[in-house]
Amino acid sequence: MNETPRQRATAIVERDGCILVVRDKFRPAFMLPGGGIDEGESPETAVARELTEETTLTATAVQYLFTHDGKYNHHHVFSVQVDGDVDISHDPLVVEYAWWDGGPDVPVHPHVNAILDKMKEISDAAN
Repeated sequence: MNETPRQRATAIVERDGCILVVRDKFRPAFMLPGGGIDEGESPETAVARELTEETTLTATAVQYLFTHDGKYNHHHVFSVQVDGDVDISHDPLVVEYAWWDGGPDVPVHPHVNAILDKMKEISDAAN
């Protein structure tokens, strides 16, 4: 078994006070957009690429926030400003998306809350 966690670029996209989350057909809960970092690819490039592949959104600004070690992934977390509207029809794995306000009506994986909590802590400490 491989003990090295998968390197993942993870996007936090905010719009109107909500966070973009996506769900793929193999998972019951939503997660932040993003995916694996290809060999030789920078995390910044990967997060923009994955976001476009999954949602057709175009990254206009990418800001590194922090890393987060999850159960299966080492997340390189970015705040991403975007242009466009979400269209998930181009990625056969993504079956649903939501602009999540943090409420219980959208089931999210535990690492999503952990990442967003960490982002809030950093933001609160900066203010």
